[in-house]
Amino acid sequence: MEELFRDFWWLIFPIWGLAMGAWHSMAGYRRQKTMLDLVRTYAEKGEQPPEALLAALGRDEVDGPSNRNSPVHYWSLTALFAILAAGFGVGAWAYDFTGVGWPFAIVALVMAAVAVWSLVNALFLSRQRG
Repeated sequence: MEELFRDFWWLIFPIWGLAMGAWHSMAGYRRQKTMLDLVRTYAEKGEQPPEALLAALGRDEVDGPSNRNSPVHYWSLTALFAILAAGFGVGAWAYDFTGVGWPFAIVALVMAAVAVWSLVNALFLSRQRG
């Protein structure tokens, strides 16, 4: 059992991500179901539901308070992935002396590509909204 954990310890992270995604989906389902139950209650009484409830029911989570499509969100992503790319680049350089730095180099390149993508999004969104 110890050998299994030593070889596959990294699987904890994708499994945790899948579990959190499932939890998020379940929470969104419960939220939508509760709102629909409220609308159904108003309909059974013959009353008009409040506009705020109908707006919240039709709104997607992306339009919510987190506002994921704002330029500020992309600027923070640019900084995050640039720092991660630099860190993995340093790791690739440090482990290259022993000949095992290529996985770090691949991750650094992917992180740099995502940083460039978020930079382009931040620049174009600020031009469209500004």
